[in-house]
Amino acid sequence: MTSQAKVVLVDMVRPALGHSARLAVMCAMIAALVPGVCGGAAVPEGTSARADFVLISSLDARSELLSVGGSDGATVESGHSPLMMFLASLAVPGSGELLQGEKRGYLFLLAEVAMWSGFYVLDKQGMDERGDYELFADANWDLDSYIEFYNENCSESPHDYANGCRPLADFGSQEFYEDIGKYDVYWPWWGGDGVPNEPTAGALALRNEYWGMRKDSNTSLKQARYFMMAALLNHIVSAVDSFILAGGHGTPNHTAAADVGIEFGVPDDAAGLSVAFVATY
Repeated sequence: MTSQAKVVLVDMVRPALGHSARLAVMCAMIAALVPGVCGGAAVPEGTSARADFVLISSLDARSELLSVGGSDGATVESGHSPLMMFLASLAVPGSGELLQGEKRGYLFLLAEVAMWSGFYVLDKQGMDERGDYELFADANWDLDSYIEFYNENCSESPHDYANGCRPLADFGSQEFYEDIGKYDVYWPWWGGDGVPNEPTAGALALRNEYWGMRKDSNTSLKQARYFMMAALLNHIVSAVDSFILAGGHGTPNHTAAADVGIEFGVPDDAAGLSVAFVATY
């Protein structure tokens, strides 16, 4: 059952009130909701300014509202707020559909669980594989020998690739672990002392094994990102579905409702104007 919260802000405001009197009425209205805000604001005699909170059922909104003293002339619309349903499903996919009685909301929830589970498994696997190939590189790529070679032969031409010279990225960085497997100037130093541009068969075998391990890690991490993107898309699709459903484009039993707004009405005795703030949830 959908409920609405209605707060009557200013009831029976006389049209003849001047500017200062209207300000006093508004201050009294705010003070009724947040005590102490307007200090000693004086409401003109004969004008009632009150804040009544009424929780009503959408099945018989008008009659119940009138029975507890609401102003005649105000209307309360039944249904679900499209905005609130949109936000509910945006936060938790499927929740907006379930609040509206649509069982397909469970499909969005199951998809959410499956996608984030897939992300967790693949991300953990990828990070574990990253740790493995980094340990493999630390044990099999001769950092000290390359630094010694570089300092002796590359100080004057640090980018002389033909002679095996290329500056190293910071040790331990992802750029470092990518470069030593990607650029052939580093390959001779897999497995021990190397000769520039002349990697041995053993060095190439270690490099290829390392590059395969790194590729497996990157594949797992990329697949994890796909699962994360699919999970985020699930939020958006569910939110749009809930919004359309609440807006009356879904099952016939669901009708649109005002989200948050101000209602104006003229009482039966036409003595003034009623103003009400209405929130549907």
